[in-house]
Amino acid sequence: MDFLSAPDPESLPTAKAFIGRTVVLRLDPRSAEASTLISDLIFMRRLGVRPLVVHDADDRDTGAKIIGMINRVGGEAVGVDGTSAGTLIAANDGDGNAVVRTVNAQLMSLLLDQGYIPVFAAQGAALSGLPMPVDGDDAARMLASATHAVRLLLPAQRGGVPSIEDDGIIEELTSSEALDLAAAGSLSDELVRHLRTAALGVRAGVEAAQLLDLTAQHASIVELLTAQHVGTQVVSNIVLSR
Repeated sequence: MDFLSAPDPESLPTAKAFIGRTVVLRLDPRSAEASTLISDLIFMRRLGVRPLVVHDADDRDTGAKIIGMINRVGGEAVGVDGTSAGTLIAANDGDGNAVVRTVNAQLMSLLLDQGYIPVFAAQGAALSGLPMPVDGDDAARMLASATHAVRLLLPAQRGGVPSIEDDGIIEELTSSEALDLAAAGSLSDELVRHLRTAALGVRAGVEAAQLLDLTAQHASIVELLTAQHVGTQVVSNIVLSR
């Protein structure tokens, strides 16, 4: 589709709320292989939306592949992690798990302001200065909050949060509803983790978070084109309409 390679903001009124805003994509190995991922990222950037990609620290090959493919087709991607400019400072908690203590979004903002697509490996700097891998969901959530993201997109193989009332997907949840559902014990561990990340993200200032099948064609830009989100959207506790 021609408009994907040379998008005109004036012809896409549904995208206006996203222009100049950051969209954080939390990729797992499966969603990183999506057939339209690269074209969607470049479409967002050319439209004026600011995509920021986050992947696990041990998926460096995946990150390098994404960077290479973006740059090969005319985009400008750069690989960074939390050790760069002290973006993420991490430490072990009482259980020995690496957790992010502080976020410095200045480097991310600088790169986004200059038109780059940051591809961020979820790794922070320990107080010793040594690198420390951190949870990818936590990194994505905290970067989304620090960059005042309009959306935080998280992978869900089933396309969102399944409804217990039918075979469909729950379209929208408040952050409170999402946390209650995550604690109910009816979802997989992976889906619980992503759902909690979504809820905590919107509570920390992200405008909305979505759990969706990021392997589906153009999944990350559907809302820009149609004003209709796909998957399950998590919003603040104030919902004006259902």
